Formats: sequence, C-alpha cells, structure tokens
Amino acid sequence: MRECNIECKTRKEIIASYIMKIVIIITLFLALSQRQWFWVIGSFIGITIGLIPTIRHMDIKFTLPWQIELLIASVFALNMSGILLNAYNTIPGFVLITQTLFSVLVALFSFAIIYILHVYWDGLIMDKYAMAFVVVVTTMASAVIFEFVKWFQIFGRKQSSIEGVLVSLLISTVSGILIALIGVNMIKSGRFDELTEKLGKQIDTQIIKRKKNNKKT
Repeated sequence: MRECNIECKTRKEIIASYIMKIVIIITLFLALSQRQWFWVIGSFIGITIGLIPTIRHMDIKFTLPWQIELLIASVFALNMSGILLNAYNTIPGFVLITQTLFSVLVALFSFAIIYILHVYWDGLIMDKYAMAFVVVVTTMASAVIFEFVKWFQIFGRKQSSIEGVLVSLLISTVSGILIALIGVNMIKSGRFDELTEKLGKQIDTQIIKRKKNNKKT
C-alpha cells in the first residue's frame, strides 16, 4: 500500500510538471505574439525554474509540489484564455476567477517557502500564526504591485476603474487569509509537511552544501 501511495504521488508530480511546462511554453509564444510582456517575463521565469536543472554548473534542482505546479499552469492558461479569447470582456466574473487563483498561488507558494525555511534553516524561526500573518501581507503586497502594473499599463491589460482595483485587492486579501487559515490547520495536522517535504529536503541539501563550502574556504 505504501509503495502504491509513493508511486501515485510520483505520477502526480510528473503529470503536473509536464502540464505546467507545456502550458508555460505555449503561453510564452502566445504572449510574444500578443506583446503581453508581463506574461513573457513570467513565462521565462517559469521555464527557468522548470527546465534548467543547473545554474552556473552547480547541481541545483528544485521540484515544486505538484499542487503548486497545477496552480501555476491554471493561472497561465486562464490569463491567456482571457486575452486571446477575449474572455475578460465576454465572460462575467472571468477576471475575478483569474485574480483569485493568482492570489491563492502567491499565498500558497509564500507559505510553503516560509515554512520550509522555518524547518530547514536555522536563521528563521517563526510561529505558525506569524507565518500566516506574513503570508497575508505578502499576498496583499503582490496584489498592490500587480494592480500598479495594470493601472499604469506597464505590461499587458490596463486596469480602467478604481472599483476594479478595490475588488482585486479585496479578492487578494480574502484569498491570502483563506490560505493562511488552511495552512495553519495543515501544519497542526502534519499535512503541510507532506506538501513541502520534497522541496524542503532539496533546499536543505543545498544549505548543507553551502555550509561545507564555506568551511573549506
């Protein structure tokens, strides 16, 4: 039974990883054709994380949790559907769905990174409720930056109303609070360890290597 669970989990990770990479590559070409520079940059970052196994000839490999990879793929796919199929203007509430998923992604990824650093790095010790607070603030801050980009049309679609800005900020705040509450509950039950274990061990390995290299020098 345990072997089956490990095999099923590995299968999910592989499928999610391939879905994310395929969606991001398609998004890159579509974004270039539509001159959506914000998503071009985002696609390059995603491809860098997903496809480049080494940085400066160092063996640095990070595998994101498959849930986060699926969220990334969903956010990219929804945004490009909104742009190419004009879904933002033709489907009521489509922008709210995209904004919600984006905020959930930011919140979940932030919580995962903070928790991993808390567990594996001696330089950060935080209470789970402090983590939740940081996650909410980080999600809100990302929403402010995103709305700033849209309002001044630095990249992509322009935000045209104050009401739209306020609704987006509200959605991001609620999403951040929701993920913070879920994250705290998952830490209490031990499920957050299962979510972040693989990525945490990979980061821990790099921290140990860095310490050994510093001692040699």
